[in-house]
Amino acid sequence: MIRKAIPCLVLAAIFTLAGTPTFAGCQTNPPAGGQRQRLELEQRLQRGFYLQIQTQLKLDATQVEKLQGVMRSFQEERMTLSRAQASLRYKLRDPGLVDMPEAEATGLLQEMVSLQEQELSLYKREQAQFLEFVSPVQLIRIYRLRDNLGQRVQQLRQGRGQGGGRGNGSGGVGFLDRTGTLGGWNPR
Repeated sequence: MIRKAIPCLVLAAIFTLAGTPTFAGCQTNPPAGGQRQRLELEQRLQRGFYLQIQTQLKLDATQVEKLQGVMRSFQEERMTLSRAQASLRYKLRDPGLVDMPEAEATGLLQEMVSLQEQELSLYKREQAQFLEFVSPVQLIRIYRLRDNLGQRVQQLRQGRGQGGGRGNGSGGVGFLDRTGTLGGWNPR
């Protein structure tokens, strides 16, 4: 039980701190005595992520503070959107969809478009705020760092991280983003 809870906590902390969506598959609460360790892990992850951005992009303390503020300001909206996208993907996996009425299919298609429009709107607003204090080149590098972080987390989740891990990749939690990237961030 504890062995399954720890990877979930690590992933949740990274997604929360990096301003990216959380995932529905990880709903394990930390053990009663693990709250302090979880908070310490979150703080270390947060410091490490922002230190990496500050170092690699040569940002000053004010820019890093603004970056954190923008990420935090969109965090709840991104999480809500990610949950809605996950819910829709779950609906689309239903084998009963084969026999669904036209009206219901039309509703699902409209929901798909609506969620994509919401994601695009969020992305544009967030990008506009970032560009108030970083250059376009720096922003691309921020997106790349976020994407790299997500890939490392996914490797850890699948048991292929540094040190080999113990998991076999089965039964783990999945990313909510339908594109396979973190919250739609794909700078390529």
